[in-house]
Amino acid sequence: MPPEQPSQPVPQVDKFRPTNRRQRLKIIALTVAVVVALWSLLLLRPGAHPRAIPGVTPAPCKAGQTQGCIGGQANVTLLPAASAASR
Repeated sequence: MPPEQPSQPVPQVDKFRPTNRRQRLKIIALTVAVVVALWSLLLLRPGAHPRAIPGVTPAPCKAGQTQGCIGGQANVTLLPAASAASR
């Protein structure tokens, strides 16, 4: 058997490379673009602006009128509260 050779130490290579100035600027620009896009999606109304249909203008409600007008009445029916369970 041949005598064993001492193994050579494997140099440790640091794989981390810090970002350079150009990469940081790209990251910042991309971040700002995404933030602006998201805010514009939240704040701006999608699609065209709604237009009124010509010749159709709903009138305000007359006395006693509850349907087919602006300011109509919406009736809500509430059920009584359930009684507490007896012990």
